[in-house]
Amino acid sequence: MNRREFSTGLIGGALAGLAPELAFAAKQPKRVLVLAYAAGYRHASIPTAAATVARLGTETGLWTVTETLTTPEQVAAGITAARLAGADLFFFANTTGNLPITEAGKQEFYAWIQQGGGWAGVHSAADTFHGDERYLNLVGAEFKTHGPQVKVSVHCDDRKHPATRDLPAQFEVFDEIYEFKNWSREKVHMLLSMDKHPQTGKPGDYAVAMCKRVGKGRAFYTSLGHRKDMYANPLYLKHLTGGLKWALGLAKGSAKPGNPQAK
Repeated sequence: MNRREFSTGLIGGALAGLAPELAFAAKQPKRVLVLAYAAGYRHASIPTAAATVARLGTETGLWTVTETLTTPEQVAAGITAARLAGADLFFFANTTGNLPITEAGKQEFYAWIQQGGGWAGVHSAADTFHGDERYLNLVGAEFKTHGPQVKVSVHCDDRKHPATRDLPAQFEVFDEIYEFKNWSREKVHMLLSMDKHPQTGKPGDYAVAMCKRVGKGRAFYTSLGHRKDMYANPLYLKHLTGGLKWALGLAKGSAKPGNPQAK
């Protein structure tokens, strides 16, 4: 064996002993495109959400944010087949309303997802593109309303999924809690839910976070993330990091629809 072959063997052996995520990071980080613009209500936490995704990528070594779209002009011009081809995941950082993506851009975006692209959105990503069935199908739920910010008890519906496996089976969080319409467990894989209404305490099934496969693509959505301080909450950071890993195809987890509510 010559010196080059010996060195290559050492490197390969070292990588083989690393966790799958670290071994991947040593090869090539995934590429994330961030949309940090709101056409409707603008959350003060938008820059924090975008910066957190970039920071988590740097800390894990698993992805890098290649571009952040922050103006209507950037959004209108930025969603093209060429730009999407250079991305592995498109992250919606508290977007709202009818974003100024061109119709051609939308067609490219949905085709990219179907062909294997990854999408992730936080909080008001579900308050975006009302009436667009393709987008609402991607998210898995549509924002209906919310009450005052409140502390709620959240349950993990899948303890094995990367977005939830590092979380307690049940935990409390203080945030602006969304209520949804046009969602069903039969159409999504539930990750987090509540068994009581956030304002009235009425028993029921209330969605918090979910994922699904869209064609060959992956979509992860969490309704948490209204407040800036959520992006410093260790539990939320574990949840978000795991969800992004799954959406990027870096960690295995079920997306089978219809899993039951945690008891």
